[in-house]
Amino acid sequence: MRVSSCLAGGLLLSSITWVQAAPVLTVCAEPWPPFIDSGNGKPAEGLVPEVLGRVATAQPVRLKYVFKAAAACLRLARQGQVDVLAFASAADSPPGWVQTRQPLVFWVLSAWVPAHSPLQSFDGLDMFRGQRVGWVAAYDYPAVLKAHTDWRRVDVLDTQRGIQMLAGGRVDVVFDDALAAEGVAEHFRQKVKRLSPLLASVSQPLSLRPGLEPLRDGVDVEAALLRKHGQLAYFYQQHFGTSLPQVVPAAQ
Repeated sequence: MRVSSCLAGGLLLSSITWVQAAPVLTVCAEPWPPFIDSGNGKPAEGLVPEVLGRVATAQPVRLKYVFKAAAACLRLARQGQVDVLAFASAADSPPGWVQTRQPLVFWVLSAWVPAHSPLQSFDGLDMFRGQRVGWVAAYDYPAVLKAHTDWRRVDVLDTQRGIQMLAGGRVDVVFDDALAAEGVAEHFRQKVKRLSPLLASVSQPLSLRPGLEPLRDGVDVEAALLRKHGQLAYFYQQHFGTSLPQVVPAAQ
């Protein structure tokens, strides 16, 4: 028993030393549940930390999460202070950074209108002709929205402010995901509604610094497995009420 205890202690010490020796990679993200958020008692929670965590364990690397606005994350990436951006395209990343290629995270957009609106479903962008559209300048809207000019854009600070302005009658429509009203007070949520079906979706890749191609490839493998086994479809149905086959073809 004494020999076994010593052996077990040696293995545990070796394991701790091995984990401590693993390089630490910093992931910078703007909180965006259910994809990624700061966790209660955990560094991060959501779909992306779950996937990254499995891949990091197999690599092996350790992950450190920093939560900031998207612009601040990009600034830190350009300064060489972070290793992974969640989320950024090649155009929004430092030169040479690589992006995941398998579908995992999508910004699923629907039209939000006042609860008293006679509109019951989304039938095309022309139904908003001449209306006031709440528009967040910092968001990378899909091309189909950016190219539309038959409405009047009204600048709003962020999603929550857009929903508040919609509830207050200061804009006529807001384009955002199914969770857009989650962060506002109940009396605002009661004054807005979301039209179905979705109008577009935008793929949101992870962006990784040069040299982290193995981590990128590992995330792609995990994403492909989640899709193959139906777990990704369940995730979008559960959180957004939208099937994955609807989300993917709409992606731009």
